[in-house]
Amino acid sequence: MSLLRQYARQGSASILGLCLLAQTTIAFAVPLTVEQAVNMALENHLDIKKAVNSEKQAEYALESAKGSRGFSIDASNTFYLKRINYPANSSSSAITLSLPLYTGGKNEGNIEIAKTDLTIAGLSLLKTKQDVKLNTITAYYDVIEARKTQAVDQETVDNYVKHLNDVKAQYSVGNIAKSDVLRSEVELTDAQQTLIKAKNAYEVAINNFKNMIRWKSSEAIEFVEDFQYVPVNKTMDECVAYAKEHRPDVKKYRLAIDETEKTVEVTKADKKPSVSLTAATGWHSTVLPNDDNKNTYVGITSSWNLFDSQVTNAKVKKAINAVENARLDLTAQEDSVELSVKEYYLGMREAEKRIATTKFAVHKAEEDYFIAKEKYRVGEGIILDVIDAQLALTTAKNNYITAQYDYVTYKAKLENAMGID
Repeated sequence: MSLLRQYARQGSASILGLCLLAQTTIAFAVPLTVEQAVNMALENHLDIKKAVNSEKQAEYALESAKGSRGFSIDASNTFYLKRINYPANSSSSAITLSLPLYTGGKNEGNIEIAKTDLTIAGLSLLKTKQDVKLNTITAYYDVIEARKTQAVDQETVDNYVKHLNDVKAQYSVGNIAKSDVLRSEVELTDAQQTLIKAKNAYEVAINNFKNMIRWKSSEAIEFVEDFQYVPVNKTMDECVAYAKEHRPDVKKYRLAIDETEKTVEVTKADKKPSVSLTAATGWHSTVLPNDDNKNTYVGITSSWNLFDSQVTNAKVKKAINAVENARLDLTAQEDSVELSVKEYYLGMREAEKRIATTKFAVHKAEEDYFIAKEKYRVGEGIILDVIDAQLALTTAKNNYITAQYDYVTYKAKLENAMGID
């Protein structure tokens, strides 16, 4: 009988072990660093895929522009319903081969513009990647900040629960008034409401992060990285200068000036003659040519628009005006970049200072709460001191968390504003 009981106990232990293993497997979380998260976002984000497609379109446009300098073959057919002194239902057909010899710089200019467009598309792709990186880093640390805030609020609730138990114990022996119990219950309820909001904010932050990296797995994510203070040694002026030199969108505006200047030259080419080498064969009345009706020639074809009612002049003026607008756009963008860099730099420095002061405040608030709690426990303090000390402790800890992740966020925004890849 004892043997059966032993087997039963062993079987129960085995089943329990399997259950624990199953729970461990179900609760398994995938560890994820910031770098891994950024790489996933860069690989999966839809904005990047769209930017890649835009770059391919620019490549195809360049191929098309280069093709304008090569041979072209055209086939044509005209069926005449009525021709004077010709038989009814006659037709003419032709096959023409042409090679542009001179276009006044139009073809060459269009090729250079297409090359610039391709470079601009590459810079747009780079800027999109930088923005995705920034948003991923921000979303990652938003989760950690929300998790730590939730932990502080949970600690606050736990402290109020312990305090309420102490208050009830003292009330039961007649040491304090009923009002202290009621006030403690109110404070506990308020803390619980704050905790509920903190838990919801944490879940929202996780969902935003998963959407950023397009996380489709049902597995949970373990956010393995924590706050690390990495100082920035550049001055604000150095950061601004670096941004104006390296930001992809600033480079795009500079290239836009070059492109509009090339557009002026392309537009002026319409005032110049064009020359092309032409070879053609044509025939009449029959579907295919024969020796009796075939006409074949090779020659040089030139054309020159001598008068177009000032259409080309108006286009040139418009293109010149576009150059001036492009220069103004560059100046406005540089001003905007400078403003952003200074804003994020100052925000980062301010958060950097708050890290030290809030850490000191946490230490003092913990000491103050301990003293207030112990004085009340031995009957030498009042409940208001405990509540105020608890509120000050919660505020100090949350301020410390906020300062840390404000620094991380502002630093990431500063690097993005500077165009650091």
